[in-house]
Amino acid sequence: MENKVRMLKKVGLLSIGITVVVMLLSLLFWDKSVAIGIGLGCMIGLIGFNMIVQWGFRVQETGSMRSAFFSYMLRYFFYGCMFVLSYYMGANLLGILAGFICHKVSVYIYSIRDGGR
Repeated sequence: MENKVRMLKKVGLLSIGITVVVMLLSLLFWDKSVAIGIGLGCMIGLIGFNMIVQWGFRVQETGSMRSAFFSYMLRYFFYGCMFVLSYYMGANLLGILAGFICHKVSVYIYSIRDGGR
């Protein structure tokens, strides 16, 4: 359990760091709706990642295939709703996707750097 909490913190800090850099760069080349979208995309990615980790705790306890299916469906429904809601609120859709990718890059960096520990 302690490893998962440490992983959440490290991935979160990496995500925020990468996202802030990309947001600042986007302000130089595009308008602020792209930067807002990048921030929202990272937030969506972090919440989804937390859902995955919490699902991992539950699967260890129950081991249910039904629980796994429900968790996947709930997470993808959350992603879809958040992307649509953010788009209708005026955030740039490609910016949201870029922020989501910033989070995925941080997970990849964590897995390369600290994954074996």
